[in-house]
Amino acid sequence: MSAALSLSGVVAGIGPLTILQGVDLEVGEGEVVVVLGANGAGKTTLLRTIAGLLAPRAGSIRLRGEEIAGRPAHRITRAGIGHVPSGRELFPRLSVGDHLELGGQVCAPARRAELRASVLEMFPVLAERLGQRAGTLSGGEQQMVAIARALMTDPRVLLLDEPSTGLAPRIVLSVFQTFPALRKQGVSILLAEQSLTLGLSAADRAYVMDHGRMVLSGTAAELAGDKRVADTYLGR
Repeated sequence: MSAALSLSGVVAGIGPLTILQGVDLEVGEGEVVVVLGANGAGKTTLLRTIAGLLAPRAGSIRLRGEEIAGRPAHRITRAGIGHVPSGRELFPRLSVGDHLELGGQVCAPARRAELRASVLEMFPVLAERLGQRAGTLSGGEQQMVAIARALMTDPRVLLLDEPSTGLAPRIVLSVFQTFPALRKQGVSILLAEQSLTLGLSAADRAYVMDHGRMVLSGTAAELAGDKRVADTYLGR
């Protein structure tokens, strides 16, 4: 399987604090990969570094073979990285339609219209909420808006930072059920999750992160049966 996204020896942090300690990771074309780890393991820093919100101090980040490490975030978005941050980071006074329009600004108008139709088919409830302010939506609807906004950038790789946080199980399931459709569209997914069960249920392969390092990796089935994942790294 060719790599949609590959990281080699990535070091990154905030101020004097080094968080990522030489991370290696690969996401294949059309693959769903989950990074598991306890709170503070470095998952959010990892996704923010890939998205260009933090500059790596060392290492390589390649999108379909093209080096993107150190580029500004807007150029990484245009290159094909979509980012759904932890906490969603919506504009509460802007409408659902406004958020879709914002995401689509990096695309040509014709492509923007295609993407809008696609995300509204994927999340039909949003079609009924286009004029509604994001701040008045339920948590699940806000998560859908955050994902839809990222998809409007026409990504080849979608980064999802703990999408299950604060959501009811049935809403989480509805979000994860969009993954097969995204894969058919050629979108690869890198998912950061604290929940071992949820993360492994949605992924083809998994990494376990601890103190900024990848300490285990394998197929979802392999890690589901590995007692070290739950006992040592996730505190279960």
